Amino acid sequence: GPSGCGKSTLMNILTGVHRLDKGKVFFEGKDVTNCSIAESEAMGVAFVHQELNLFNDLTVCENIFFNKELKNKLGKLRKKEMIQKCEEVFQKLGVDIDPNALVETLSASEKQTLEIAKAIFFDAKLLILDEPTTALSNEEIDHLFNIVENLKKEGKSFIFISHKMPEIFRLADRYTVLRNGEFIEEGNIADTDPQSVTSAMVGATFSNAEIYTSRALGEEVLSLKGVSG
Repeated sequence: GPSGCGKSTLMNILTGVHRLDKGKVFFEGKDVTNCSIAESEAMGVAFVHQELNLFNDLTVCENIFFNKELKNKLGKLRKKEMIQKCEEVFQKLGVDIDPNALVETLSASEKQTLEIAKAIFFDAKLLILDEPTTALSNEEIDHLFNIVENLKKEGKSFIFISHKMPEIFRLADRYTVLRNGEFIEEGNIADTDPQSVTSAMVGATFSNAEIYTSRALGEEVLSLKGVSG
């Protein structure tokens, strides 16, 4: 759906950030209406928000284990074990990230991967990715999609929020369209095409509308010639 249609709000309801006004939420056949954030995480639901929930002044390892640190009987951190477990999950995801690196030194793609690693590490069953490609280059997007596709093969499920048709038609098996806070339609990706989904997103009235109208132009205010770079 287009921006402001309610995609993120709906996911915030699913993960316990917001309470709903009406309706029911079910996960694996269980009624989880108005569950808390902690209950959502315990069920195996992980929400990777547009604004990543990372501490820039902590290390990669400290971010992954934040509030879930491994400790010995004396209460001391088992740092070597935590670093080893970080390396194992990064190896699984096919990325080269130093567990001891400060998060503020990571690229946008690495931060996105770190959020996914946090979810995978604590065995999330459903990962919600809210427009994860906004700040990524084409190469970084390809890498992210390869990670998602590999995790799908392992049985992980994803809700992928986007209004970019090429991304939706590359990753998704099913689609749901929202517009102005309302459900519009859903179906199998194999049974539709980008133009049909776009029409559902913006409404038939606007999908083929002629936006440009000719008008009188004023004086030239800027002229560029031979510009490059």
